[in-house]
Amino acid sequence: MAVDSLSENLRRMRKQAKLTQADLARLSGLPRATLANLEQPGANPSVQTVVAVAKALSVSIDELLSPSPEHRHYKVTPREMQEYRAEAGRFVARLVSPIASKGVQMHHITMQPGCRSVGRPHPLGAQEFFYTLSGTATIGIEEEVVEVPAGCLVQFPGHRRHVYENRGATVVTALSAVVFRLA
Repeated sequence: MAVDSLSENLRRMRKQAKLTQADLARLSGLPRATLANLEQPGANPSVQTVVAVAKALSVSIDELLSPSPEHRHYKVTPREMQEYRAEAGRFVARLVSPIASKGVQMHHITMQPGCRSVGRPHPLGAQEFFYTLSGTATIGIEEEVVEVPAGCLVQFPGHRRHVYENRGATVVTALSAVVFRLA
């Protein structure tokens, strides 16, 4: 049950924010005793209390109530995957990682022959790992061109300008994982 994770998450998030219970009470407009109770297993807060705490911590209600990342798993079905298309559909990138994932994005990429798609730069500190499953991809990383045949991987700073290309006559499929710098 989601409320079972509240006490652990609240304590962890409050400490990460370097707040005392009194600090969080002031920010949330709740009595400190209420927050102390919420940090104990078995708390049964009202919806308004959970909303006030989430707002004070600048987190979503889901983050507050869901099991911590080390205790949960996600299964993403094809219907839940967001799809980005470019080059009149000749470049398709499906986000296969959970939208709620923090710190990583994984895409399944399909490139038709002759496809050329400009990548979106990622924040400074991000690393992109591009692994070709079939065909040969060509990745332009600023002024450098890297051929990535099936079974090979290229890693590069994701904030650099990059272009994905399929210069061959067969479809290219690949996985791209972008790992963001975690603070």
